[in-house]
Amino acid sequence: MAFNYLNKLLRPHFKGLSDKEKVIAEHFISLGNDVVNKTISELAKEINVSESTIFKFVKKIGFNGFQDFKISVASNFRTNEERKKELVVFADINKSDSAYTIAQKIVNSNKELMDDLLHSLNEQKLNEALNLIYPAKNISFFGEGASSVVALDSFHKFLRTKYHCNYVADYHMQLSYASKLGPDDCVFLFSHSGETINTIEIAKILRKNQAKIITLTGNQHSDLVNLSDISFVVYSEESAFRSETLTARILYLTIIDILYVAVMYHDEDKNKQSLENIRKALSITKTGR
Repeated sequence: MAFNYLNKLLRPHFKGLSDKEKVIAEHFISLGNDVVNKTISELAKEINVSESTIFKFVKKIGFNGFQDFKISVASNFRTNEERKKELVVFADINKSDSAYTIAQKIVNSNKELMDDLLHSLNEQKLNEALNLIYPAKNISFFGEGASSVVALDSFHKFLRTKYHCNYVADYHMQLSYASKLGPDDCVFLFSHSGETINTIEIAKILRKNQAKIITLTGNQHSDLVNLSDISFVVYSEESAFRSETLTARILYLTIIDILYVAVMYHDEDKNKQSLENIRKALSITKTGR
């Protein structure tokens, strides 16, 4: 199924779909790559909907039309077939697996996640996010729970840039700090569900103050996305002991890595100097200096 392409493509949209649209999505997922061999008329008869309903559905999920949708499925299927020649995509881990088998499954699962992320990344959106970061005077990172951990890691990375960076863990402190931010500030918000009330309230304050908001989430139909200037939406499947939030963490940190490296090269001299200053400051913590 195009490395589960249709499932990964359609599942993130489910919260924003009508009952009829969910039926269409489920049927497409069940067909897998066979959907490319169907005409829109054939699918309409199978699902018992009008052709215009299917056309509107594929437009709603981001395609120019049904043919554009089929081309995307077909191209991703070929990519998956080529990858299958190189590695085995394992199913979920079970208790009879050896430690090495577990290692294989986890590594290959992460490889698949990265392949999916690469196919889903949009150059225009990356550039738009960078254009929010470049002129900023300050960059802040907020999240709750597991998302707070990702926010902290992101802060730790961007601290090496020329920018003044801030990470605030406590919600009350986040509210206070957000009230002081404005048009010259860029804020990263992290919430996999997109429904964390605290993070949404932070976004409302930031929006009112005209601060720039970049959101990383797993729910593109959330209020958080609507409040943001740019949103990166990732989708990951959960397994027995690895929740969606934990597997998505790898994807969020990869997106942050991409933005960080691009930022470092944008004003290379100043960023190099900032990095060197940090290394000098940290040198007192090393032995043999």
